[in-house]
Amino acid sequence: MTLYQIEVRAVADRHDVHAHKLVHEILQLPTKHLPSLADLSADTSQPTIRTAQLYRIQGNLGTEQIDQLIQQLLVDPVVQEASYTTEEQHTKNTETGHIVDVFFHAGVTDTLAESVVAGAQMVGITGLEYVETGHRYLLDSRLSEADAHSIAKALLFNPVIQHYALDPFQNQQTPQTGHELPTVSVAQADGQTTDVVSTDHAQQAARTIFLSSMTDEQLLEVSRAGLLSLNLEEMRTIQQHYREQEREPTDVELETLAQTWSEHCSHKTFKATVHYREVDANGNTIESETIQGLLKRYIVSATDKVKQDWLVSAFSDNAGIIRLTETQDVAFKVETHNHPQPLSLLAAPIPEWEASFAT
Repeated sequence: MTLYQIEVRAVADRHDVHAHKLVHEILQLPTKHLPSLADLSADTSQPTIRTAQLYRIQGNLGTEQIDQLIQQLLVDPVVQEASYTTEEQHTKNTETGHIVDVFFHAGVTDTLAESVVAGAQMVGITGLEYVETGHRYLLDSRLSEADAHSIAKALLFNPVIQHYALDPFQNQQTPQTGHELPTVSVAQADGQTTDVVSTDHAQQAARTIFLSSMTDEQLLEVSRAGLLSLNLEEMRTIQQHYREQEREPTDVELETLAQTWSEHCSHKTFKATVHYREVDANGNTIESETIQGLLKRYIVSATDKVKQDWLVSAFSDNAGIIRLTETQDVAFKVETHNHPQPLSLLAAPIPEWEASFAT
């Protein structure tokens, strides 16, 4: 069984979009903590960065199958190129800069790896037993090793779900004084700020909100001031819960409840009971009815009425599934929540459309 490492990179600097973005982010870091970057900035030159996608692939595979995998699944030949090595051949060329490799922790879902496995089966590649994906960053050789570590910790990986390894530039002549970049807060990692000093408040402990003795007006003020968008009934429910718990909630707990009960997450309008009344020009009631949820009454029921044999599943889970062939189904999903990455602190709300195949 052979372990291959495939490296996919842009054919030219101008196509390395991730590198361009990373250069911009590096230049936003506080240079007082990065002396070698400060020297670069003083010379008005930007750091040289390259990026690549890594695939670690293990199985009973020959070079012909690896070439097929690269050509049919892993590379866009217009803007990308690839190379691969076996475990025995694998070396890192650090003569041009620091190399930082980032991979997921064991047990974290690697959706790209799952797609490679599924795609290999579809194109007839057998013997593939394990796939792991990661990213490689080639950082400017003019940066010190200490500053390369600081940049990696600040921008290149999420310690909750990832780890990194750095191989330093080989030709650095003298040891560099270590400079540790201050901890990057979640707000910084999410792109809200790059000013380290201004994020000190993120390190403060959660505040306790003394909810149990509040009046209705005070409950609504907590919701308004905290931008919770919770109505009085919801605030009263939360208040009663913590009275039963014989404790007070923190602001973090209130934020969590507000998010979970939001229109975005729980679709309150679609689920609500609607009391409908239609009147004529004189105000007389023509028709009235109680609708137990708009979603079930009009959308789900309409789907049930026109359901075809090829409709495998709808509204029973988080995606619709239709029959594609006798042996394959396809799942379609419209997602407006966070980009799907387990435990990710870096994800932003990204509307997206997904399709996946299942046999």
